[in-house]
Amino acid sequence: MVIFVCGLIGTGKTTLAKALAERFGFHYYDVDLIKKEIYPTDPDYEYNLQNSIPFSDETRVKVFNRVVKDFAELAKEHEHLIVDETLHKKFLRQILFSGAEKYFGRYGIVWVKADEAAIKERLTKDQREGHMLINPFEMYLSFKKEFEDFENADIVFENNAPFIESVAQLTELVRAKLLRSEKNKI
Repeated sequence: MVIFVCGLIGTGKTTLAKALAERFGFHYYDVDLIKKEIYPTDPDYEYNLQNSIPFSDETRVKVFNRVVKDFAELAKEHEHLIVDETLHKKFLRQILFSGAEKYFGRYGIVWVKADEAAIKERLTKDQREGHMLINPFEMYLSFKKEFEDFENADIVFENNAPFIESVAQLTELVRAKLLRSEKNKI
């Protein structure tokens, strides 16, 4: 199974995804590593970063196709993956969902939300080490304009509590709603 932890920039999806992977002993797949490889090949790379413009659908398709290619290899070694990504457009997210079904048999969706005040504080407090965004809050606002809601999220999680509390709550939700039907309960 692939568990997609998705939501807008600043909702805490990466931090939660890494914590879930650690708690369950699942492999964490870092889509940002693929972005760092493919985004610089976009002819508008510098302009988009300077102006907080999401990358083109064409560039995102390249990233997601690469992720699906990686799924094929990872499925040989791992029964479960945790993947975090904004997945802000329906047609783009379907690329990853189809790949997860093909190589892992099924997937689950955790949609992480947070209050905008909390998002702004997270994104303006300090720059995340190694992150490519120049102005994360402005990019959040750009993604927010393009975001298409999830009609089929398995879990909708409000990430406004302290980290330890949020991880504990989300761990129990994932266990109850996504992993209950797995052969070996985790």
